[in-house]
Amino acid sequence: MQSIHFLGRVLPPPARVTVSFNQSIKWEEADIGLAMEFTCHIENSKIDIECRTEKYRSEHLGEFYRRALDICRAQVDLIAFKMGWGLTVVLETFIDSNGIASPIFQKDEGLAALCTAFSLDQGFGELCAKVIQSVPLFMALRDLVAAISLPHVSLVDCARAMDRLKHLVATPGTNDKQAWQQLQQALQIDEAYLKYITDYSANPRHGRPGHTPGTVTTEVTRRSWVIMNRYFEYLKRGNVALDSSEFPLLVNP
Repeated sequence: MQSIHFLGRVLPPPARVTVSFNQSIKWEEADIGLAMEFTCHIENSKIDIECRTEKYRSEHLGEFYRRALDICRAQVDLIAFKMGWGLTVVLETFIDSNGIASPIFQKDEGLAALCTAFSLDQGFGELCAKVIQSVPLFMALRDLVAAISLPHVSLVDCARAMDRLKHLVATPGTNDKQAWQQLQQALQIDEAYLKYITDYSANPRHGRPGHTPGTVTTEVTRRSWVIMNRYFEYLKRGNVALDSSEFPLLVNP
């Protein structure tokens, strides 16, 4: 058996959470023939999750991470519910089967190229002021960042971000169907392109169990990034609908 570890913390530090549940948890991903056994130790808010497996491969790290975080959060969330505390779990370090430690940093660098409405050197300050002044907008932005920060939430968070943008664009008092149409017209988005995001969120949003392929969650996130970038362009132009000559209609491939 090979052993790997995830190290982290429960925040905020003053909570000093200790969990007495030390049973091992077995998990199997039948699709890839991966069997895992986890033991989670949490003492004074310090986390050490050990995972044992017959065949650790680096390409499966995402699966190990997701399950380790799920198991740890379930325990901490149960304590949070009992105590009425707002607690957060952060896994910060991965130790491989050879004992080599590396930091954990959730990121998708492919999304960076999709953000063209501003750079950190140009346009950031002006756009930042607009985001700060609009609670629905910074909440939509928070949804998208959460989509790449936490497993299992991307479909719901991306769809919710689109909902928030819809209300930001739509004329007050319009019904839902008209609001979606106004968003599509303002940002040059075909209905099917947008429904790809909202339709895939339906089952997880309503608490229905089921598996969504990683290719789908990746595409949902990518499309949401593109639409948010277009909204920023719309905002820069004083809430004027984007010109189709500069922003061609977004359509399904």
